Amino acid sequence: MPKYTADKFELRVATTENGLDTAPALSNWNDIKWKVNQGIKKVAAGINSRLMEVYETLIDYSGSAGGWNDETAVAGSADILTALGAFQQAALTQLYIEIKNKSTGSKIRLKKVKGDVAPSIGSPDGFSMWAFDFHFEDISKS
Repeated sequence: MPKYTADKFELRVATTENGLDTAPALSNWNDIKWKVNQGIKKVAAGINSRLMEVYETLIDYSGSAGGWNDETAVAGSADILTALGAFQQAALTQLYIEIKNKSTGSKIRLKKVKGDVAPSIGSPDGFSMWAFDFHFEDISKS
């Protein structure tokens, strides 16, 4: 089974799902990860029973991403920090994120993404970086 390094992937961000089709690939991203928490709980099988049953509750989607800060336009905004809502005081704009495997062409789309962005600058020799912890409402693979 082939293994893929990060340089085989493209990351795109847009304000609509259709916008992902024309959005340029992000430059200077470092990592992205996401989690699908299926809400599995164990509950008692009944009164006077020591057995447990598996029970499903609400699905919770979350993730994080990070990279080097630059001034490249993203999702109709001047830069990545603006696109992710670092300077937004009104309701956050929901985003759509696509992770594309350039080798196979497969795409994973995280839909209706909102989260917290944390810019950082390491001193004295550090780089200007960004981190984004987010939640999303839906996911698809094509």
